[in-house]
Amino acid sequence: MADNFLEKHYAAYEAKRDALRKSHKLGKKQVSRLHRFSACIEGIDLPTEFTDPFNYTPHPLCQLAADEVMCYIDTHSEWHDELQTGKMFGVLVVENALGQLGFLAAFSGLLNKQNNLPYFVPAVYDMLNPDGHFKTEERAISLINARIKELEADGNLAPASGILDITTALRQERKQRSIALQNWLFEQFVMLNSRGERKNLIDIFKEAEVIATTKHHYPPGGAGECAAPKLLQYAFLHKLHPIAMAEFWWGNSPKNEERIHGHFYPACEQKCRPILTYMLS
Repeated sequence: MADNFLEKHYAAYEAKRDALRKSHKLGKKQVSRLHRFSACIEGIDLPTEFTDPFNYTPHPLCQLAADEVMCYIDTHSEWHDELQTGKMFGVLVVENALGQLGFLAAFSGLLNKQNNLPYFVPAVYDMLNPDGHFKTEERAISLINARIKELEADGNLAPASGILDITTALRQERKQRSIALQNWLFEQFVMLNSRGERKNLIDIFKEAEVIATTKHHYPPGGAGECAAPKLLQYAFLHKLHPIAMAEFWWGNSPKNEERIHGHFYPACEQKCRPILTYMLS
């Protein structure tokens, strides 16, 4: 864990934040996914190897990138209440085909109920498309839930009524469709690695479990939606060479673990280790 970068560079942070706020009032919002550094980066040596996402000290370029992302977040007052509950953000320093340095930014999960916002890289797979299979099937499962509650509210669950058999069948259908939908979703997350190879989450976790324990477990919910996989996926898709990466926490600490606003943290083990191990191979 690194020291709080905002505390060390608060004056610079406030100046950048005020400049961004002024530009937003003028309607000059940043929409690019690849960002140039506003600060001078001459004289900063590049790392000799890429970041170990699970054990690192943030590279100075990552600290500068994170500083800019924090300034950007702070200009969006409509996110502040949501972010008080806490969220992980990430930055990836990259080099393009011309040898120019820049950085990408990402958030974990959803922000403002969206997975694709200007400035940040998009989700690996867009599950929020209202006309897509995921949302269509999700609505169908919700209708089953509503029907079960309706039948239970009648209060007549005696075997002779037949309602008990109906609700049992509905619960079984709900379970089967939920499992099928979750597995379908994992198959849509097709991850790239550094060699340009592609593999979906089910295959990634299957291979990781076979290597580790000879047991086959499916990915946990939310796998592929963290900041680090999003960043690497975007970089590989757009032929950007990853230089260094870091993730920082914004907001209050969750109840089940300690997180400090503005501090850097390693990638999560359960969801991200199998994915990042594959992507960086």
